[in-house]
Amino acid sequence: MPSISRTFDLKADAENWARDMEREAQRGNMSALRDDAGRTTLEQVATQYVAGPVQLLASRADVTRYMQSARARFGPLFLSSIRGVDVAAWRDELLRDGLSPQSVIHHLNALSGLFSFVEKELSIDLPAGNPVAKVRKPATPKSRDRRLLPGELDALMNAASAPGLRQIIILAIESSMRLGELLELEWKRVDLSRRTAHLTDTKNGESRTVALSSEAIAALQALPRRIDGRVFHWAAPDSFNKTWSRLVERSQTSYLADCIAQGTKPDPAFLADLRFHDLRHEATSRLFEKGLGVMEVASMTGHKSLAMLKRYTHIEAAKLAQKLG
Repeated sequence: MPSISRTFDLKADAENWARDMEREAQRGNMSALRDDAGRTTLEQVATQYVAGPVQLLASRADVTRYMQSARARFGPLFLSSIRGVDVAAWRDELLRDGLSPQSVIHHLNALSGLFSFVEKELSIDLPAGNPVAKVRKPATPKSRDRRLLPGELDALMNAASAPGLRQIIILAIESSMRLGELLELEWKRVDLSRRTAHLTDTKNGESRTVALSSEAIAALQALPRRIDGRVFHWAAPDSFNKTWSRLVERSQTSYLADCIAQGTKPDPAFLADLRFHDLRHEATSRLFEKGLGVMEVASMTGHKSLAMLKRYTHIEAAKLAQKLG
């Protein structure tokens, strides 16, 4: 057998380690004898991970950012020296820094993916296993169930003066497409005659074809054709979110003015905390209320599991009561 060595502060620890290595030698576990995990730093494998498997992910930009945080915290450490307690301490540090529980979970999942890559693709044995698997993930807040209140859509549409703003709202509600998918939409992937839009750059990394309602088609036909081939002119979600915030503010101002003119008490919930992504919740719920089946709705929304689809579905009880008769 090749000679291996390791330094300990106590003789008893050295003897215990020697006995463990002899047992592994008898079992033929060569990876344990090589002790690759004790000689490889996280920084070394993180470089391979980010340059390789991460680039195949649709969320590669986000995962790369999460890995930068992990490398800053654990980069110089050998893989075998990173314990569950260390990962738990990192989790708590991220929460104290103001990150949301869901964002911290994304960080932990990225680090867990790195250790899985180490074990499966680099064949580096982790004596204590994946340390992230032993760490409790922070509790996430209750998922949003925000749907449009009566009159909110009309208020938004009346205040939507920017070019393309009315059309992107209609498409979001009629197709359940995400904001990023709408902004990436190109005319060459829209078939007005067949009433479909083909999406290639989706959140889950898979392409899908979305059916378009007659209202969605009318909204598209009202848009001018751009030289660059894109349907909408907003270059990124950040620039659109500024437009959206101004729209909601104008709509609220107009609503309050109408309440004063009519002598009615304004509803504090009207347009309060309304995000553009809430239109996706609204759209998904409307698809079910129209009578579409689970697989039909999933083909529109792009959800891979019923659990994820359920998060975005909030059917109004009053409409269910009408179906019950």
